[in-house]
Amino acid sequence: MSRNQPTIGTVARQVGVNVETIRYYQRIGLVKEPPKNGGFRLYSDKAVTRLLYIRHLKKLGFTLREITKLLEAGAKGCGEVGAILTNKRSEVLQKIEQMRAAAEELEQMEIVCRKPSSNGSGACPLIPESD
Repeated sequence: MSRNQPTIGTVARQVGVNVETIRYYQRIGLVKEPPKNGGFRLYSDKAVTRLLYIRHLKKLGFTLREITKLLEAGAKGCGEVGAILTNKRSEVLQKIEQMRAAAEELEQMEIVCRKPSSNGSGACPLIPESD
């Protein structure tokens, strides 16, 4: 076993995923399964870099399907990659706006909760009564 090429367990720890995640990525074609060497599958630096990149894309909100499209587009050049990134950025900005609106609404709800109940029951005026 080469000291320079780690096994799947070592790679999983480096990347911050579990071994089954790497195996799943191999099954769906995101990462190539390396050939066995002395009974072990040894991963190249390129494989580790790709796995780290996939993990980073997931943190940015990409789905595995979107990651697959992005990686496939990379072989064709930056034009298609740029379009995918622009689309994802638009989605993220839309989600940010939705979250800002939700935060503002929650703030207004908190204000209502701080006010004494108008019916004198002591119940939170924000929560509708049941029958």
